[in-house]
Amino acid sequence: MIQHNDSITGQTAQDLYARYDQLRAEDPVHWNERAQVWVLTRYQDVMDALRDPRLSSTSFSALIQEAGGGEGVETLEQTFKAMMIFTDPPDHTRLRSLANKAFTPRVLERIRSQVQSSADQLLNDIKEKGSMEVISELAYPLPALVISEVLGVADRDRERFKKWSDDLAALAGHIRDARENAGPASQSVAELIEFLRETVAERRAEPKDDLLSALVTAEDQNDSFTEDELYSMCVLLIFAGHVTTTNLIGNGILALLQNPSQLELLRKTPSLLESAVEEIIRYNGPVQAISRTALESYQLGDTQIKKGDRLSLNLAAANRDPAQFTNADKFEIERSEGRHVGFGFGIHFCLGAALARMEGQAVIGSVVKVMPNLSLGDQELEWRPNPVLRGLKELNVTF
Repeated sequence: MIQHNDSITGQTAQDLYARYDQLRAEDPVHWNERAQVWVLTRYQDVMDALRDPRLSSTSFSALIQEAGGGEGVETLEQTFKAMMIFTDPPDHTRLRSLANKAFTPRVLERIRSQVQSSADQLLNDIKEKGSMEVISELAYPLPALVISEVLGVADRDRERFKKWSDDLAALAGHIRDARENAGPASQSVAELIEFLRETVAERRAEPKDDLLSALVTAEDQNDSFTEDELYSMCVLLIFAGHVTTTNLIGNGILALLQNPSQLELLRKTPSLLESAVEEIIRYNGPVQAISRTALESYQLGDTQIKKGDRLSLNLAAANRDPAQFTNADKFEIERSEGRHVGFGFGIHFCLGAALARMEGQAVIGSVVKVMPNLSLGDQELEWRPNPVLRGLKELNVTF
């Protein structure tokens, strides 16, 4: 059996995906002894697992295990337990139905203009410099700006909100430093919830045209979010939406620069922007894998999965499966065949997918448009050592 080496998370994209190819071909249901988890790498196996009711989403043990013994872990665990992504039906069905009432086309359309405005604001500050570090100057600050906008955070509270978002992003994006980051993240969660108590009360008394008001007023069959569920939903927007969007933007700009013919094609044909962002998510997506836990024993091909076993559904490997995608290892922004699983599938399909797409399209579209001489700076690319989230530490470009 292939011996799995977690150190691949720090390797180049080429080495990482070569490893996925090897697993998919030789050991597609692979037991990772170190992590004590089954790793699925075939597209069909991942798709089947994503919609299998025998697999539970309630486990977030990897993060908690890494943070074990760290300050504030108990507070974080209680907060995460209430998050929709860590619930199963019928609780998940109820929470998702209420959330869908808030994420209406009208609300999303208003968010679109806020996203573009935030992207333009950042790029206006950068474009005269002639160079930038994409992650710290653009990809990282944008999601915090957008989330504060869509939640209706007042200007006077922006700096505090940015710190809370930064602390949660550090916890999500640096899993091997979870013990160190748990304390600041826990403190920020406590401060954020206190802030939300006041803000939610204001929205109940006087709703505004923002996502927080939509969440506060969301109703389904005379049901609505409890106060704690509202706070948890807002924390989730930050926790799940900051680092992932940062990685989407960084990985996307890198993919275009490493494939200059595709960058030129996008410049000449801006109508391909939506397709380009989908290909970025497929080709080198921000989320590499998601976890499930078996609620009962079952057979997966030649492998016996036992009740209580953990499974890692490797979305990145599935998205490069040649059985599903022609020329799977090529970056092609005109690709139309196949459906990537970068946002998951089934009942847990990413609630923030529309927002992530908007952010990716706004930033990448604007960068391509206003920076005609965009090129990679002289650097050795280094990936963050995170087995779940795929993102660069830095990306230097000139223009």
